[in-house]
Amino acid sequence: MKIFSFGFALCLFPFGLSGQWERCGYTHLLKQLKEKGQHMAIEQIQEEAYSFAKQNGPQKSAPLYQIPVVVHIVHMSPEENLPDSLIHQQIQVLNADFRRLNADTNLTRSEFLPVAADAGIEFFLATQDPQGNPTNGITRTAGQPSGLFPIFDPFSDNVKKTALGGKDPWPTSRYLNVWVCNLLSGFGVLGYAYPPAGTPPNWPADSAPADSTVQGVVIHYPVFGPNNPNATGPLTAVNRGRTLTHEVGHFLGLRHIWGDGGCAEDDGLNDTPPSDSDAGQLCDFSKNTCPPVSGPDLPDQIENYMDYAADSCMNMFSQEQVAAMHYILENYRKPLYESGLQMGLPNQTAVKISLSPNPSAGRFTLHRSGWASGPISTFLTDALGRRVTELKYINASSNFVWDIPTLSNGLHWCYISNGNHHLALPILIQR
Repeated sequence: MKIFSFGFALCLFPFGLSGQWERCGYTHLLKQLKEKGQHMAIEQIQEEAYSFAKQNGPQKSAPLYQIPVVVHIVHMSPEENLPDSLIHQQIQVLNADFRRLNADTNLTRSEFLPVAADAGIEFFLATQDPQGNPTNGITRTAGQPSGLFPIFDPFSDNVKKTALGGKDPWPTSRYLNVWVCNLLSGFGVLGYAYPPAGTPPNWPADSAPADSTVQGVVIHYPVFGPNNPNATGPLTAVNRGRTLTHEVGHFLGLRHIWGDGGCAEDDGLNDTPPSDSDAGQLCDFSKNTCPPVSGPDLPDQIENYMDYAADSCMNMFSQEQVAAMHYILENYRKPLYESGLQMGLPNQTAVKISLSPNPSAGRFTLHRSGWASGPISTFLTDALGRRVTELKYINASSNFVWDIPTLSNGLHWCYISNGNHHLALPILIQR
């Protein structure tokens, strides 16, 4: 029997108050939900989604889901007031990871390549606020947490409440709210997210958390965005912006792949092999902790975003994880992507991108206009989708020159993103 014990995703880094390698607060927080009678619907929703995923797999006709995001920067010091540029880069990382356009897909091991999947989910900073006014999708609040210990913590969710010194959410059914703050003053917590908590048919109305304002993701400020200058010491292992990728996975219904237990536990999906523990912020590709239930003896899938490996070796979602997220979006978070459709991305007709000369001998120029100010990210793949360059961030210049004399002849693709627009242009290398 599959054991489901997913109540509230609280992810801890291993240098907490006790100095122990305590990783997650599932047991404590699930107990709280059980005491309130609010755990049944969460578990039922997840079992629904995972059963659907295992029976149906990814849907080839699934739409591209585009989700509006509002980032609430709640700061108590200058270094916590992260710049817009880092926020834009974090959205780019989120999109690359969910679309499997991340530059490190070549690190996915061969045994997992058949199940590694493009989630078909994109995120963009909201272009309209709840009143319909134009916005950049970012709010900034001088945080003043109240209480005996003036810190932002996951147990009171005070960062999500203006009255408690944080910032009230924008409507959680229409926006993915992401709060960025000094979480527990750095005492071990990297981030947390609530999984879907709607009430399935035929379940008691009080079987899920009634407070919709807690829905969203909270991230500890040093690990928000790639190469955040505040990610020092042990946090350098998680400095590529993938804490948000992991937590958004929880927000869309995914569990940790090791099932938060030993080999007898399970995350509910077939294409994430069982393991008896998390990856421990390491990139140990020899880790193989459980015998196979059936089929080949696969190693632990530490490259999965829902494990706890270092950011440098996390690079994939599985097909069944993608199918489960689509089920959640269609059945329990549908207003989110419907809001994205209604809001619309910035006017794409004003965006003009070209590559010249094309064909090229390896030196060509990316011409762009109509993009909002701020950085864009680019990388090249060959015709089979294999990365041939690292991700490059381009800032102020409207044009950018590629000069790669080692490119082989043939068709290549140039991927371009600024968090709102995502384009892929062909370039033919011909010498």
